[in-house]
Amino acid sequence: MKPSTIILLGLAAMTTSVEAHGRMLTPPHRGYMYTLPQFSFFPSNYDDDGLSAGGIGSTKKGLHGICGDRYSAATPRPHETGGKYGLFPKYGAKAIGGCYAPGAIMDIKYQITANHKGYFEFGLCKLNGKNDAETEACFQTLSQPDGQKQWFLPA
Repeated sequence: MKPSTIILLGLAAMTTSVEAHGRMLTPPHRGYMYTLPQFSFFPSNYDDDGLSAGGIGSTKKGLHGICGDRYSAATPRPHETGGKYGLFPKYGAKAIGGCYAPGAIMDIKYQITANHKGYFEFGLCKLNGKNDAETEACFQTLSQPDGQKQWFLPA
């Protein structure tokens, strides 16, 4: 075996994947809502800061669940409408974490529990009824007041 092959194999063995660690506090994401008194009917989610579509090894050609779950999970996936934490069909308005008027400025708060760098993009999907489900096409990308669509984490 050539020395260059050994070095290449050694470098390949040292590569790692990065998975996100953070949670959306305002508006609260579905997996975090159980921590708030008004949402005590939500099931506990002790990994609410680890939504990563199942990790880089689980995504298929870049695909991921609409609400951050593993793409290959049975639908509705846990964080989607009708899933374990997507309780809108059962509880209606009592299971909504935030409501905003069209064109309003949203104050979004996120807690980073382990900074792996990267960036955030935010989008909203309006569901008109309890039987509606999120789709990629439904989401409208949000912009920051300066027009940027990505918010980069500080190093």
